[in-house]
Amino acid sequence: MKYTPSTFKKALAAKELYGFCYLHGQQRYLIDAYAAAIIHALGAGEDDVAVIDGDQLDMEQLGDMAVTVSFAPVQVTVINGLSPEATSEADITRLGEIADYLSPQTTLIIKENFLPEGPRNKRAKAQKLRKLAQEKGVLVDVGQKDTRQNLTVAQALAKKEGVQIGQADLRYLLERCGGDLLKTQNELCKLGSYRLGEPVTRRDIDAFTPRTVELTSFEMARALLRGDVPQAMRLLEDLFSLREEPVSIIAALSTNFCDIFKVKVAGAAYMSASQIEKTFGYRPGDFRIKQAGQNGRGVSQQQIDAIIEALLQCDLALKSTTADPKILLQKLLVEISLLMRRH
Repeated sequence: MKYTPSTFKKALAAKELYGFCYLHGQQRYLIDAYAAAIIHALGAGEDDVAVIDGDQLDMEQLGDMAVTVSFAPVQVTVINGLSPEATSEADITRLGEIADYLSPQTTLIIKENFLPEGPRNKRAKAQKLRKLAQEKGVLVDVGQKDTRQNLTVAQALAKKEGVQIGQADLRYLLERCGGDLLKTQNELCKLGSYRLGEPVTRRDIDAFTPRTVELTSFEMARALLRGDVPQAMRLLEDLFSLREEPVSIIAALSTNFCDIFKVKVAGAAYMSASQIEKTFGYRPGDFRIKQAGQNGRGVSQQQIDAIIEALLQCDLALKSTTADPKILLQKLLVEISLLMRRH
């Protein structure tokens, strides 16, 4: 079965969410909240819940835990952050077998790690795992709230943490965190501890809250599109100073140019915004479509094709050579800038 935010609450009340449960979406905060709601509905206490780090998952150990009959009325195993593209085909098959033989008291909750689509990341294994969950258990898409809804949640989080912050400053913090509610909550706690009951200001946010790799990469792409290579280099330096992984940087940068590519292809086919959303898997009203349309106005199809190829080659080099990642990314920025000068 597949559930979305509009059907989740009803399914929760009807106690339909048990067994093999797979949660996915772009907001880790929402995934955690949905998982907590399932655990609460099952009536599981702290002693009834086992948490396994997705990066340290032992499939045989998981199998033993999941199929063993327990004397407890309910037993929940949570895989905290499973990275689909790092999961082997054998382990995906094993998960399917575990789903078939779960003990009656056991619920297995898998929380997927979201990774933006890039030239080398098509999320094929993520789709396979989601299909597996839909066929053998419960698939929950936690969705993606729009900016206004995120602001409402952020206001509730600020109130919960006892942090005083104006709406405009909270919106700015949310933007600086890339719309990520979990990061926003963490930053609210940090800023609240610093201000000690005093209102948090934009100056505090600028001083203590680093930009996300997604937001910085978006600004980097815009700098390259307008020919401002020095600014793009400064932004790249910012990401390295924050110790962001090179593969994360190129994945985020690729997302921006892939969005432009998709919108251009769709425009050539005279597709409407709703058709673009449905065809390429964007959420309804996703601002990325509008931004990609605006950013890609001065870019030809030939240029965007060449830029995508450059991103692909850099991604391959980062993952298959011992060359300095920083130099590879600097070279990429220069190459994209040169491609933008061609007409």
